[in-house]
Amino acid sequence: MQQSVEKKKKMNLAYLISAHTDAPQLKRLIESLHPDAQFFVHIDKKVDINQFTSIIRGYNIHFIENRIDVRWGTILEVEYQMALLKEAIDFPMYFDKIFFLSGMDYPLWSNEHILDFLDHNRNKEIIQGICMDTEFINGKQRMLYSVSRPFVDNKRLSNTWNMRLGVLLRKYRKFKGKRKKLEFVVTPDVGCHPSVLPQPERWKLYKGSAWWCISEELAEYVYGVYTKCPEVKEYFKDSFGSAETLIQTIVFNTHEWASRAITTHGAYPGLPALTPLHYIVYDPVIKVMGEQDYDALIGSGKMFSRKFVTGKSDKLVEMLKDGRY
Repeated sequence: MQQSVEKKKKMNLAYLISAHTDAPQLKRLIESLHPDAQFFVHIDKKVDINQFTSIIRGYNIHFIENRIDVRWGTILEVEYQMALLKEAIDFPMYFDKIFFLSGMDYPLWSNEHILDFLDHNRNKEIIQGICMDTEFINGKQRMLYSVSRPFVDNKRLSNTWNMRLGVLLRKYRKFKGKRKKLEFVVTPDVGCHPSVLPQPERWKLYKGSAWWCISEELAEYVYGVYTKCPEVKEYFKDSFGSAETLIQTIVFNTHEWASRAITTHGAYPGLPALTPLHYIVYDPVIKVMGEQDYDALIGSGKMFSRKFVTGKSDKLVEMLKDGRY
């Protein structure tokens, strides 16, 4: 009986993790998770990677070579998402589930509880989205995504000046009344396999969070659409927060995958309510969790929380080591 239970729960897991700071926190995140999982880690290109690789080692820990010089809110965030997805897809192992986490996350559930949940949801995609092109979305939210935000990458300028130039272009386009539609037409590449996208379709914009858990089949589909359907890159290259919209737009405009995922209807509920796996608090930015938050974290019912910071969340981490359920 015990052998059959163990066989039932056997799953190959991959954790895709983005990090740019706090190597000790990334280390304790990885050490808290399944020891037989594979970990693929992207470190922001502008950061010295040695501070991470010097203390985080293991046969199943892979610091990816394709590192992106990330700029918040730009298409570059999608680039590191796709770089991590490609590493997992190309790895010589099939993954039942692929997580996407931040290096400042920490689990609230035990590894056994996580496996139980995944075993009961094998046919579910734990990714959430809401359509941003409905009458229920207020004007403020629609404006965020209908204003074009040009991505400027002039190699002769610093990141700061590229960002400033991008802001000026955004203001100019807004002044001229130029707006992005919250939908676009997607046409498959000539060499695109029919299973990726068989024919042109009109897609609406969807939004969710950047933290999710999906099957390898969905990961392959998302990566295939991104690389073989040029309209996707074209639409999102000047979009706001594309790390929270591009993947959701692909998933929720495809009936097969949308039917397995979590669709939210009605008014925009805020990012915490669109984050199925994580407990987060905006205060007005994402709050750093401390020991005083223990009861709220355990009572949240969520699998993970962020954000955890070395020197500020240490006692909470020790409490969670004993209190994860």
